[in-house]
Amino acid sequence: MKKNILLILMSLIALSTNAMEALNDQDLQQIEGQAGADLSLKLILNQNILTNAELQSDVTPVFSCAGDAINKCRLAVSPNKRFMNGTTPSDTSGNRLWLVFKGIQGTLNIQKMALDGTDLVYGNTIKPAIQLGFVSSMPLQIRNFGFDSLSIEKDGFVSTQTSANVLSEPTGQTAYGYLNTGVYATVAQKTGTVASGATTGNVYDVGREKGFMGMRMNGNLALQGQIMMFSCDKSSNSRC
Repeated sequence: MKKNILLILMSLIALSTNAMEALNDQDLQQIEGQAGADLSLKLILNQNILTNAELQSDVTPVFSCAGDAINKCRLAVSPNKRFMNGTTPSDTSGNRLWLVFKGIQGTLNIQKMALDGTDLVYGNTIKPAIQLGFVSSMPLQIRNFGFDSLSIEKDGFVSTQTSANVLSEPTGQTAYGYLNTGVYATVAQKTGTVASGATTGNVYDVGREKGFMGMRMNGNLALQGQIMMFSCDKSSNSRC
């Protein structure tokens, strides 16, 4: 037992005395690596998890945000110096405006992506590169990817923004525009007619969150070939 411990200590001492040295480009070009790796990646946002068999059979995923959580599945952007001061646009103070993508969801399934290292040759130059490979027989699967509606919302309180781009808002506020809720009201649509007070727009979008456009993508994206990524500078390549 004592001999084993002594051997381990001697090995650690030997390793600690061998300092690592930086490699230049020429040294790196002489290094040969082993085979790459095949990667698969499934990205799911605000949807139930589908098995690979369900994705192959084009099963539609279910949106997981509903009820009290419906305003949590959003992406909101507040452009700089965009306020509404009453009914007049302002760039210094007022109710802050938000561009809100409502009902964000989607499933992206990368079935196979080959990751390798390779030498990229152009002219008399050889560059080490990262190579990503795709095959058309295993396409990228896209299911219900997008958003339900796009809307411009405003805060329920007044904020101010100084010339130094410092935003000041009252403390304790919760009436942020990106949390505004509201769906097109339910209407009783009769044969050939629309119920009193309803419009063609809110009949079509009945029960959906209020907004003026949406986007939904479904399909298979088949890619065939390789993508190479490498570092370069303007002195060695005019395209950098």
